[in-house]
Amino acid sequence: MSTLGTHPQPDLLIVGAGLAGLACARDAGGAGLRVKVLDKSRGVSGRAATRRVPLDDGREARLDHGARFFTARHERTKTLAEAGLREGWLSEWTRTVSEWQDGEIHTAPDGHPRYAPAEGFSAMGRALARGLDVQTNTEVTSLERRGKGWRVHTRDGVSWDAPRLILNLPAPQVAALLQDHDIGEAAEAVGRVRFDPCWAAGVILAHDLTAHTWPALKLTGHPVLDWIAREHTKRAPGHPPALMLHAGAEWSRANLERRPDEVLPELLEAAADVLGQPLSHLQAFAHRWRYATPTARVPEPCHWDAQLNLGWCGDWLTPDPHGPRVEAALLSGWRLAARGGAGS
Repeated sequence: MSTLGTHPQPDLLIVGAGLAGLACARDAGGAGLRVKVLDKSRGVSGRAATRRVPLDDGREARLDHGARFFTARHERTKTLAEAGLREGWLSEWTRTVSEWQDGEIHTAPDGHPRYAPAEGFSAMGRALARGLDVQTNTEVTSLERRGKGWRVHTRDGVSWDAPRLILNLPAPQVAALLQDHDIGEAAEAVGRVRFDPCWAAGVILAHDLTAHTWPALKLTGHPVLDWIAREHTKRAPGHPPALMLHAGAEWSRANLERRPDEVLPELLEAAADVLGQPLSHLQAFAHRWRYATPTARVPEPCHWDAQLNLGWCGDWLTPDPHGPRVEAALLSGWRLAARGGAGS
């Protein structure tokens, strides 16, 4: 049963409460528009996600199983980082990421600050979402063109109308929602986007690692793993020791359709081999990101079609030359707000 007409119509509807969508929503709302954000997940932040794991002793572990950290190269993202540090939801994590290659670990500080919220990366999404009208647990299943605007249909039978629509979703999901709509040459650009998948594993340890004090390890040439973080080094003192493991793209793709309980032992074994010690753990989990890292991107900062009143943003677009990351998502969302959310 549709509830269309029982709620005020927003000026702008955004599908996807990832960081790009939230950044766009904040700017559009600040420009005076009524903005509604819908997301299928239980919370905000998209791939900048934190898994909360309760332990038997009453403690709770928080592991960032999506985005690894946040860097700030541009003035606006530097301003955001400074605000986060001042307000307390962001901390500087490290200026050193060690490297593993051919069985050897090398560490050299590069002086480049990497930020991470002490409460977990989803705190960044919550900070951006403050004051916004965000509705979670709402999966959009289809789009309908209505005059010059749009009607969005959700799995639970609710429909929303808005004159402007923005999609903050991975490119394949954008393509699926728009497959019955003529969006011109933009369809080809969206269709060319490619993503690497990633299997991630969180491990709450019984004891911290011995002989390893680095906060994070980037692996080159390893057959299974691409990243290991001592996740508790991001957190306040007293957090249980924990690791975050990311498998490499090739291994993740080869094992993409396996179950989490099937891949988890192999990821744990690979990490124990790299670290040279068994991983005595209290709990562990595996999570699959089908669209983890865009490898072929759209060469524009965002997309806005003024004729269709339709646009999209995300780190699979290219707002700067530094690659897909948290900062790219934010920049894309801000640029789209200026063009389609708050501009013309």
